[in-house]
Order: sequence, then structure tokens, then C-alpha cells
Amino acid sequence: MRLCMISLDAVAQPDADRLLSLPALSALAENGVFCDNVKTVYPTLTYPIHTSLITGCYPRTHGIGHNQPFQPDVAPEMRKWFWSLGDIQVKTLYQAAKEKKLDVASVLWPVSGMNRYVHRNFPEVLPLPGENAALKMLRYGSPEWILHMEALYGRTRKSIRQPHLDDYAALLCERLYASYRPPDALFVHLVDCDAMRHQYGVDSEEAHVAMERLDTRVGRIIDAVRKAHLLEETLFCVVSDHGQQDAPNGILLDRELRAACGARAQSLGMGAYIFGDNLKAARDALEAHQAEWGIHTIYDEETLKALHAPENVHLAVEALPGSCFIDRQEATFGEHGFGLDCPQARTLLWLSGPGIHIGRRMAEANLIDIAPTIAKALGLSLPDAEGKILNETFIQQ
Repeated sequence: MRLCMISLDAVAQPDADRLLSLPALSALAENGVFCDNVKTVYPTLTYPIHTSLITGCYPRTHGIGHNQPFQPDVAPEMRKWFWSLGDIQVKTLYQAAKEKKLDVASVLWPVSGMNRYVHRNFPEVLPLPGENAALKMLRYGSPEWILHMEALYGRTRKSIRQPHLDDYAALLCERLYASYRPPDALFVHLVDCDAMRHQYGVDSEEAHVAMERLDTRVGRIIDAVRKAHLLEETLFCVVSDHGQQDAPNGILLDRELRAACGARAQSLGMGAYIFGDNLKAARDALEAHQAEWGIHTIYDEETLKALHAPENVHLAVEALPGSCFIDRQEATFGEHGFGLDCPQARTLLWLSGPGIHIGRRMAEANLIDIAPTIAKALGLSLPDAEGKILNETFIQQ
């Protein structure tokens, strides 16, 4: 069996009806299993969640607790991200597939750079000021394949911004399946809707059109699998990571907290981790300024353990609806980083292919269940996974 795993960034339960009205995603639901009640992981950030999607583990276990390492004294625009597979502390589906001698490809998947288990890799890496985007991609990805694709199709890409980058990602997927050696396992991350919601707002026309583009790209990838005569042996797994909420009230929490007690805040968007030598003083300051600083909930160490938050995080906050925590003065629109009680923390799952039920609607699932379920379907070993296998998705033999 082959795998085609597609992530739709920044869509969630409130978007289910709209997405199911679109041709490709509605067909996947009709021909497989669909769930609009998948509990994501804390924190609701792209890199921790996508690492959970390929490990079946919580951030406390797999080690990616944020998009970025904590860099309080580095200018926000210069902060590095968790770009490399080596930052992950447990076994991934990449490694499990390679051990099975499967040919693995990856397009824009987070935390996938410098990945020795992936034959053709176009990773998600962001050029920092002063860096060359092309050279950075070649350093973290598969240079020979990337250069070949750039020579053939690079001129068709209008820019490396959205929606142009997702269009190019879909094209790369099409060319992978049209190649002499189609991938046995493909992981692709589509970011268009996340970009539009951050820039224009959750229910903006731009976000709605982005969802239509996502459906078109999913359809293009499925068509490429069909043209390669691999449809009958391919498991399609379409997932999402988190939704967004409008949060126009940006608060410089790190500045306020540092002035009040010397503690520091690492923004999650609609949440923040709190660090410092005296967390009691930090908590006292948070409580004293809770309304002023836009704080809805203060998470203590016990609560964070229950959320499987990173081991080094002992105090955190969640913002009031409409507020978010920012690192520099800027306009804010759609945001995430909220807690798991938000409807936008309930994400989406489509499974379709050999051995999967047809037309089944699942009541609920956990996001960490997805990787072990895929591993079972493909006969892979994923011993570190903390999720359970979704046996109800499979046709009983």
C-alpha cells in the first residue's frame, strides 16, 4: 500500500460544511471515513502539531513545543525556527517508511529539513533577513531534485508567497507521481488558508477563496495518483492542524511582563509561555494585570502537564477572545495558539483507500491517533506513538 498524506493548514471544525461542499474533499468523505471532531494538541501551533501528525506523540514527548526555540533576546524577525528533522526526539513515519524500504517524498512539511529518510524533499524553511531563500532550500532539502524541478518549472511560480507557493507545491506533487519512480509515501503541507486568515481575517473572502484553492490542489494530487494508475493501492489521509480566530487586539505581553517582574513571555499567538527565575512573581503580575493584559486563563504546572505541554514550560496564559500576544507592534487579524476548549481546536480528518470504510462519519478522534493508524495500514513500526489505532476506520477482514 502507498500513502498520500495532505495537511490543510488552518481549517477546522467550523469550516467542515464549507469544505464538504467542494468537489474533491466531498468525494473523499463519500468514499472513505471523515471526522470533524479531531482533538488537536497543545499548543495549537503548526510545527508542534505537524510533528504530532508524523509521530503520534504529544509535544512533551517529541520535543517540538513551539514553531521556534525560545530566543528572548533575538529580534523577532531574526529568530530561527525548528526546521530540521534532527530536532524531533522520537521516531517518525519518515523513518518507519524508510525501514520498510519505501520511497518517501515530502513537500513543505514542517520540521522536515535535512531529512535522510526522504528521497525527494522540498522542506518548509523560511529565509531570515540577509539569507538567500534558494540556497537555504538547497541546504535543507534534496538539492539535485530541487534544482531539476526549478530548471523545468521554476519560471511558472510567480513568487514564494501564498498562494503561489502552494500552487508550486501541487505541481511538484503532480510531477512526483508522473516520474519514473512515484513515491510510496508522500507528505505535503498546504499553507494557503493559514496565510490568508493571518493576513485578512478568519471569515474574509480571501480565506473562503483559499479553501476553494485547497480543494482544487487536493483534486490535482488525486488526479495525479489516478493518472499514475496507483489509485487502488493508495491510502489518502487528509488532515488539518488548527483553525483560527480573529484577534485584532495585539498586546506586547513580553514587554509588560519584563517591566513588571523581569519574567519573559514567548508568544503562541492567542497564548504565551512564561519563563523566568521567579515564576511566583510572574504569576502574581499576571493575576494583578489579568484584564489589562488581555488574559483569559492562567495555566499552572499541573494543568500544563495534563495538556502534555513541553517539559520546560511551567506557566502559560491564554488570551481573551479577540486578543493575542505579539512580539512587536503590528496589525493582527486571524490567530491561533488558543487552548483546546475552542471549537477551532477541533480539526478534520479524511481517510480513503484500500481497507477503509466507505461513507463512514467518525464521532471523534485525537490527532495523535492518526500516525499509529497510518502505521497499521502500511505495516510500519511506530513504537513511540502515544495515540491509539483508529480500528473503526478499517473494514474488518
